[in-house]
Amino acid sequence: MTKKKPKEKRIDDIIQAAVEEFLEKGFDGTSMNAIAFRAGISKGGLYHHFNSKDEILIYSNQKLNQPVTAMMIKAAKRSTALEALEWYIRNYLSYWLEHKKEMFFYFLTFTKALDSPVLWEMYASYTEDCIKFFQSLFQKGIDSGEFYPHSTRESALTLMAALDGIIGYLLMDKNLELEEIVTTFMDKFVYILKRKN
Repeated sequence: MTKKKPKEKRIDDIIQAAVEEFLEKGFDGTSMNAIAFRAGISKGGLYHHFNSKDEILIYSNQKLNQPVTAMMIKAAKRSTALEALEWYIRNYLSYWLEHKKEMFFYFLTFTKALDSPVLWEMYASYTEDCIKFFQSLFQKGIDSGEFYPHSTRESALTLMAALDGIIGYLLMDKNLELEEIVTTFMDKFVYILKRKN
């Protein structure tokens, strides 16, 4: 594993500090001074990388999307659509259960997106990428004969919405179990599409 360059490390420290500040104090209650202090750099050092809290917020969201994008790439390499969908559902939900702070950050920043056209566009683009990813897996299943022909966009949209919707419940309700949710999602959104032989 290669060592991080000092600039990359500084930016990672800034993002981590910003996420913690935003979660503790909200976007409006967070200052550039507080982010710099928590990141262990000067205010001038912070401004060297970012011009405003808005820039930090946008970059933080982009950075936090990277693990999900990596999951999509790994899932797409699975040999069957069924395997890919199950792998993704399990790993996506597991990731957010293990990264609660980042998920709460998303909840917080989503409301900020209403006031930020750049952030809103980023969310819109990310959403469309997710829909296309799921569509490609459902289409792979149709092409291979795993699934009967259906609207891949409708299947993609409903699965994505359900996945994002269940995360909050998984974080709040200690009685919900990951494996139970994975099984339910496979039954309700994937196996129901299997072609009968």
